[in-house]
Amino acid sequence: MPPRRSTPRASASLLPSQPTVPLDVEAPPAATAPQTVERDDAYRRRPRQPRGQKRVELLLDAAATVIAEQGLNAATAEAIAAQARTAKGSLYQFFPNRDAVLAALALRYADEMRAIHERAFPLDAHDVPLDRLIDRIVKPLAEFHDRNPAFRRVFASHDGPMDDTRSAPARLRAQLFESFVDRLDVLFASRNPRLATRERRRAALVAASVGQSLLARRARAQVADKKPLVDDLRRILVAYLQPLLESEPPRQTKRRAAP
Repeated sequence: MPPRRSTPRASASLLPSQPTVPLDVEAPPAATAPQTVERDDAYRRRPRQPRGQKRVELLLDAAATVIAEQGLNAATAEAIAAQARTAKGSLYQFFPNRDAVLAALALRYADEMRAIHERAFPLDAHDVPLDRLIDRIVKPLAEFHDRNPAFRRVFASHDGPMDDTRSAPARLRAQLFESFVDRLDVLFASRNPRLATRERRRAALVAASVGQSLLARRARAQVADKKPLVDDLRRILVAYLQPLLESEPPRQTKRRAAP
């Protein structure tokens, strides 16, 4: 039986993304989740009873299945209700429209992704070998993509005003990416405190961008190519980060013997 998912919190994920940390800051940002404000834009009525929460989860699971199998455009209110084997009116009890269902699904993905980030980044990574550290971060992210084939499509870009529910997943994606870069920045600072701030921030941005791009490509790859792509990502990140993070201790100057 698959693990029970909690109903996604409609918190801040529908707000504009947090401002990025400039490259010339003096210290890395704290490794905490972004501050959020409670919002209910994704729901017409939030379920409070277990029965209602179960119905919402059923609708979100159905939306994810339709998107993964048929694409984002196929995920109409009718198709989602049919996949959930419920009346369309049941969907409208909780969501004002199909885009709100997608926003709530994005919220659920974001909650799970943030939990992965919390577990993947150790509190003290200084003595963890770099290859093991990268594997600790990359592996659960790859597994998340495998479990959620609709993730990439749900977070497809949609430009629109801040109060447009359709743009909520894109804003969420920006928040998640910036939060991930912030965590890498903190991690890199602990690994090599002597690394210049701008160089450290740039390395975090490059590593996150490369990882995001290859994992997205892997999601569309054939099954036989999925593991090799993860292995290639590990090798790329180790080769790029090792010269930056595996700093050698300063050399001791030899004293000349007194004559």
